[in-house]
Amino acid sequence: MSNALLLLVWLAATPPPEREVVVNERETLSQVAARALGDPKGASELRALNGLTSDTVPAGTTLKLPPAEDRNRALSALAAARTAVAQADRNAARREEASAKLQEAETHFQAADYVSAAKTADSAWALLSPGAGQPSTFSVKVEESGATTVSVQTGPPVRVRAEDKTQPVNPGEVVRIAKGQAPPVPEAVLVAPQPRTPTDGFRFKFPPVKGQSGLGPVTLAWNAVAGAKSYEVEVFPANGEPVRSTVPTAQWKLPPLPAGRYRWTVRALSDIQKSSASTERLFEIVEDKVALQVGKTDWK
Repeated sequence: MSNALLLLVWLAATPPPEREVVVNERETLSQVAARALGDPKGASELRALNGLTSDTVPAGTTLKLPPAEDRNRALSALAAARTAVAQADRNAARREEASAKLQEAETHFQAADYVSAAKTADSAWALLSPGAGQPSTFSVKVEESGATTVSVQTGPPVRVRAEDKTQPVNPGEVVRIAKGQAPPVPEAVLVAPQPRTPTDGFRFKFPPVKGQSGLGPVTLAWNAVAGAKSYEVEVFPANGEPVRSTVPTAQWKLPPLPAGRYRWTVRALSDIQKSSASTERLFEIVEDKVALQVGKTDWK
């Protein structure tokens, strides 16, 4: 079993690629590979698939093309293994072994043995990747629009493929793939903001203001969250309707509110995510009834 999970996300019906290609006049095998596979280095694959002994192929020859799914799977596994080897410490105990397996996987790929290439590349990646061999835990959500959101919690990366493009999603990352589109670069999963002020249970005293129906203002603040583009704040009175707002910064100056007790939470937002709610905080607003009394004086 592969150590890195490949999750296929079929978001739109796309016509299957042609499984054969005809060599044009004065076209080299590298040119055929560039046209049919998008990679001139794929000439060696075409030679292996078609039993050719040279790169010179007569015009009009029909050549078999590799199965797209197997080839893409192998390409994805090779890309993950190359990254793992490149990023590994040169003195890492398993780097040399992983490099040898990667070279073996490259050889399988050039020979058009895509299944062996993917399996060997995965084993090279596993030697250098923490958590390899453990199952991935992830969630998949499909919206009515057809968009699919994949969030990975733990374990090895999940490789998501759509529209012939594969994108690894690491633990702690999430990606949203729109229908008919290739997967974008994942973003970090948003964590819940942590409230800063006011402290839990704080009591505000405000004098009444003529012409103002409530008391205040109270400013709520919390720690900024990496990757958040805005924040959704909810303030709940003991009785009555909650007050909500979406703000671009890590604070919100509330409108004047009636005296009473309130609880509040905040969530971080991005284009594709909403974090869990923060720890609930409480505050109270009371009217400051201290009156200023001025006695009589004989001063003139």
